Order: sequence, then C-alpha cells, then structure tokens
Amino acid sequence: MQPIASRPESWREHLADALDLLMPVWCAGCDAPGRALCATCVAELPRPRRRDADGLDVRSLARYEGAAARIIRALKEDGRTGLCRPLGRLVAGLVRDAGWEDAALVPVPPSRAALRRRGYAVPEMIARHGDVRTARRLRVRGRVLDQRRLDRAERQRNVAGSFVARPGTTAAVIVDDVMTTGATLREAQRALREAGSRVVGAVVLADTPLRMTVGDIPGGS
Repeated sequence: MQPIASRPESWREHLADALDLLMPVWCAGCDAPGRALCATCVAELPRPRRRDADGLDVRSLARYEGAAARIIRALKEDGRTGLCRPLGRLVAGLVRDAGWEDAALVPVPPSRAALRRRGYAVPEMIARHGDVRTARRLRVRGRVLDQRRLDRAERQRNVAGSFVARPGTTAAVIVDDVMTTGATLREAQRALREAGSRVVGAVVLADTPLRMTVGDIPGGS
C-alpha cells in the first residue's frame, strides 16, 4: 500500500506549531494563542463589501471595525507581517469572486515616509501572498504627505499626480490595505490608464464606515 501524501497545509500547520514553541504568537483578531490569525478569525473575517469610488469598482474583505480593524492595525503598526499570508489568500478570493483572475494585481506603493517608518510595503506583501499574478507597475513620484490626518479634499490634493506607471496593456486590479476616501485608488487608476492599462477594479482589506473620521484610520487611502 502506498503511503498517503501529506497535504501542504498539514506541513504548514506542523511548522507553525513548532515555531510557536520558540516564538509564541497570538491571533491578531481575538488574542487566541498559537497563530498569527486563528482559524476562527480566518473564517469569520470576510464580510465582502462592494463600494464605488467614482466609477472604480472596489471590493473589500470587511469594514474597518472590530476584529478587522485590530488585524489591520497589527499588520500596519505593530509589524505583524506574518498576517500577510492568510490575508493575501483572502484577497485572492475576492479577486476570483469578482471574475478578475485574468488581471494582474498591482499594489499601491507606499510613500517614502511610510516605507521608512514601517520598513515594508503592506499592499505589495498582501498581493504577493495571494498566489495571484502580481505586477509592480506603480511608483511614487514626488513627495506625498502622511494621509492619516488629512480630510477628504486634502487627501485628493495630496495624492494628485503622485503616481507614475510603467507602460503596459495588461488588465490590472489595484491592491491597497484600507480605503478611506478612495483618493489613492483613483490616483493609481489614473496613472495606470495613462500608461495603457485597463483597470478592471480594486481590492482592499477593509473600507471605512462613513461615520468614521479619517484621523481614526492608520494611513487609509
């Protein structure tokens, strides 16, 4: 009788158990020990939403509140980069559900200040952990202020003309972490279109409830 091959997921589970003995972790959503994001939160986190950003079709995993807000703050502010793998898979699910599998995921690049502060680019890490084709097409041009304390009009002015895209005709799905006003996503769309790409939509980890002020969000776009 031939031995039954172990599923890749089971090896990852065993490895996670071993690492937990050396470097204990806890779930960013519920504080349960043992995983960066526990199975319960992985199952309960997705509350897919659809928003329109001036004609751009935006899909998000959840509202920026509760467990979703805690998870995103842990990723963006606490350096919990291990969250990118489960979150990337969930984002890839949004792409498949929207029927955008033939498009390349194009992550929004962070400002130079945000990259210096964190040391990593959140949207790019999310995109690359989703097992979906990814293309680094955008780069920041000029100086962009920290968006966290800017209102809607200020954010629009702050990012205007801030991105430039490499030429290409591949269909694109823009990837970012949080959508607040949609200003960053629209600027990314403008740059990609001017470079020849067809932007079919955007995916984000979360979008903000309309009642929240922009100052409550860690760098929401």
